[in-house]
Amino acid sequence: MAQITLGLIGLGTVGTGVVRLLRENGDLIEKKTGIRFRLKKIADRGIHLFREFPLDGYELAEKAEAVLEDPEIEIAIELIGGYEPARTYLLQAIESGKHVVTANKALLAKFGGEIFALADKVGVEVGFEGSVAGTVPIIRVLQDGLAANRIEKVMGIVNGTTNFILTRMTEDGMSYAEALAEATRRGFAEADPTLDVDGEDAAHKLSILATLAFGVRPERGDIHVEGIRDLGSEDIAFAKDNGYVIKLLAIGRKTNGHVELRVHPALVPKNHPLASVRDEFNAVFVKGDASRETMYYGRGAGQMPTASAVLSDIIEIAERALHSPRGSRPAESRMRKRTLYWSSDKFKPIYEVRTRYYLRFPIADTPGAIGALTTILGKHGVSIAAVRASIVDSSAKKGRIEILTHEAEEMAVKVSCTEIDATGILRDRPRLIRVED
Repeated sequence: MAQITLGLIGLGTVGTGVVRLLRENGDLIEKKTGIRFRLKKIADRGIHLFREFPLDGYELAEKAEAVLEDPEIEIAIELIGGYEPARTYLLQAIESGKHVVTANKALLAKFGGEIFALADKVGVEVGFEGSVAGTVPIIRVLQDGLAANRIEKVMGIVNGTTNFILTRMTEDGMSYAEALAEATRRGFAEADPTLDVDGEDAAHKLSILATLAFGVRPERGDIHVEGIRDLGSEDIAFAKDNGYVIKLLAIGRKTNGHVELRVHPALVPKNHPLASVRDEFNAVFVKGDASRETMYYGRGAGQMPTASAVLSDIIEIAERALHSPRGSRPAESRMRKRTLYWSSDKFKPIYEVRTRYYLRFPIADTPGAIGALTTILGKHGVSIAAVRASIVDSSAKKGRIEILTHEAEEMAVKVSCTEIDATGILRDRPRLIRVED
């Protein structure tokens, strides 16, 4: 039986899951693949403090060099996260002729071009299925399953923390703060949830999806990002009353030679497949010219779901490596720079995006407020589909006007809101949430 030797750098949550999966399902993997996977070395700064299960049979080290400099190790697995020293370790592993597997979406979003270019030069593979949507095999779908398609749209829920928070706000009436506390208590939110709730984690993942779907290489400034901190109970209520659910979406769309990339809360119709994705689950909706609409659903994070995705990369790379002499360029490599960044499409700035909008205006309850709002919106070409006015506090003369628009250009909507804010009829800043039908 063929054997592939592995080395693991990082024994955190996901790294522990990889070890556990190899221990518990190693025999099954051998039966399915005909390959024996030998995890030879594990490197982690706190390796000798690990108590979750015995590490007998593995060579243990505190420094990553133990894995990087071992000529027997054919696949190096990086699961420490962050930019450095993860970037340095991956590049060193590649330079030494090792295939690499990572779940580090932030690293790939920022340094993917450098990593893939070196892998192409050396002739090794980079596996990164675990970097987006956990156990959902969206990387492989875009690389292989839908390779014959011109992808028109990728839209998904790719952050389990925010989806859990929004589910609790929608279904249990929790405030944002209460839902975040519940997510933290149940282990779905980090001690510092900033990257999740501010949309940055989803933006990292969208960068990777956009490269695979559209052949572009986005920088952080090419992606418009908004988080969920400012969502209120009135937004959730309006969505419910009008047949929508609010989700934090990562959206990539290609139209007329331009690619728009954005992460933000959005109103999704209750009959859309993404609307039923609850709690910590992820889902990615893809539209291709031939395939039309497809959706991929599963657990987006967690120890074992992500470990499953990491092992899927290890297995695929091992099967390919066994058919290519070590050090030679794999004839069928998908990681070559020229096949990753093949598009000359330009990025569309957010102010040129066209969609529908939900607008909330906290007003002082004065006569003519609705007329003033609608007049300004109409002046800028923003057509109204529905409007609702309500009294928030009659004694204090506080009201609220909520508007659903027809499709409009972002710039026109933003300019209208700025002009309305300057009239003095508002008691707080206007709220804008996009609608994705």
